[in-house]
Amino acid sequence: MRIRGIDHAAISVKDLDKSLEFYTKVLGLNITEREYSKPGIEYFLDCGQSLIGLIQGDPKGEKHLLQDEGLGGNHVAFRIDTKDFDSVVEELKRLNITITFSKKREKSWSCYFLDPDGNKLEITAWPLEEQ
Repeated sequence: MRIRGIDHAAISVKDLDKSLEFYTKVLGLNITEREYSKPGIEYFLDCGQSLIGLIQGDPKGEKHLLQDEGLGGNHVAFRIDTKDFDSVVEELKRLNITITFSKKREKSWSCYFLDPDGNKLEITAWPLEEQ
């Protein structure tokens, strides 16, 4: 097997329209033209060379979040330029997005935050790789 990279990550959401607004307006992702989207069912969003899939879950179903507890998915990380890190964190705060952890380490900077369904997301920057 020869993996070439991550093609896409898919996240089930409670309210597809609300999540689409969050991922496009807050995170700045766009609905892709590379893959078909099915309004009301799923959307695929461009994320660099990869895609993020938003899938309409059962609004009354049991939550299985990207989180720290239990088994399964933990989080999805979005890479940004180091020069943009502080302004992105400030924008998340301005929009009252829940930030659960933020730290600048020597090799990598991370800010974890929650989407409208409580799924854990991260922005990350790698300052030593950009020198």
